Amino acid sequence: MRIVIEKADRKSIAYSLEPQKLTVLIPKDVITGLLEKTLSVANRTLMNNEETIPRKEFYHMLNNWTEKLQVKPKKIQLKSMKSKWASCSQSKTVMFNSSITSMPKEFVEYVVCHELLHFKVPKHNKLFRNLLSAYMPDWQERISRTIDYVLAQNNGKKLSELHIV
Repeated sequence: MRIVIEKADRKSIAYSLEPQKLTVLIPKDVITGLLEKTLSVANRTLMNNEETIPRKEFYHMLNNWTEKLQVKPKKIQLKSMKSKWASCSQSKTVMFNSSITSMPKEFVEYVVCHELLHFKVPKHNKLFRNLLSAYMPDWQERISRTIDYVLAQNNGKKLSELHIV
């Protein structure tokens, strides 16, 4: 996975996690050495804590969430996708990136819940975020921990070796 760190006019750290790329936006005034130390701590803490899930468990998780959300997809499939973790169509087909099973379980569960919620609310509006928070109150923390996990997978790389814009 490619990691891109961009300095931007902002006060806090933001991120975008795609299947092939993690983009981290950091404030321009952040000292690179301090960020490197922070990432190093995240690497040590997370390297052995997260596990990936077998496909059987993935499908079991899907079944649990379809029941919990009371939705009925017509078709669910795993397929190779370059820029998305999942997608949901109006014809009630849900496609998940086949590499999702190599991600931490809590992130996979977030993606499953997120996609299945689109059967109730198609857009990423306030209602969607409120429902997501009702069903999964820690969804933002799950994304954040996944980013830490991805960074930990690049163990041994110094921040200076990552692509910083």
